Amino acid sequence: MSLNSRNNIDPPAAFNVPLAPVALTGLLVAVQIVRAVLPSAWGNWVDLALAFVPARYDPATDMASALPGGYVASITSFVTTFFLQSDPGTLMINGAALLVLGAAVTWRFGTWRFLGFTALCTVGGSIACLLVYWGRPVAMVGAGGGLAGLFAAAIHFLFKGGSPMNAFRVAGGSAFRKPAWTLRDALADQNVRIWLAVFGFITAWNAVSPFILNGTQGVASWPANIGGFLAGLLLFRFFDKQPRLRRVV
Repeated sequence: MSLNSRNNIDPPAAFNVPLAPVALTGLLVAVQIVRAVLPSAWGNWVDLALAFVPARYDPATDMASALPGGYVASITSFVTTFFLQSDPGTLMINGAALLVLGAAVTWRFGTWRFLGFTALCTVGGSIACLLVYWGRPVAMVGAGGGLAGLFAAAIHFLFKGGSPMNAFRVAGGSAFRKPAWTLRDALADQNVRIWLAVFGFITAWNAVSPFILNGTQGVASWPANIGGFLAGLLLFRFFDKQPRLRRVV
């Protein structure tokens, strides 16, 4: 029996992440590996079947039936775009963000509400891409909408008491089930404002990088970040079953 056990003190977990975000991250990696090993023609079919393509929804064309996945993909691609990452570097960044933000939101919401919330925020990001790139035959990929929604949820509770890493030093999920801030109080916190500035910079860079790097008008997934974030702000109160702080005037 260890000293910690004799004193009834449980050591913190070395990798304190619930199963759901770990499994979701593993699925991102698995999809990337499958795409890499498939023959080129098959890989392209999978990409177009899973990616969100705004041209599918233009009634002036018949691309909804012509593209891989057909009319089924016109529905499922609002969510399946989450599982396609543009390159290994993006996969690493999004995977790390999913583990951190997904862990916090899963501890607070529970597994099924976390998965449903992430899916709806991804849909919100896809809708934003549809509005901005209406009718364009481009494949939108990435987990930006879902991750932005998780970040929008996290600002209500993850930054309480300082750095978000403070909460991860507490074993178990108790640190993530404290009463949530109102959005007004969250925006008044310095740590939240700093991370919102980082989020804004990343979104702005996604918007201008095609012009800077390629010198041409490109298509980037920045609308997914905005749409997912707004969806997360809107949906948080409906998914959160934990107590909320009440403002006393």
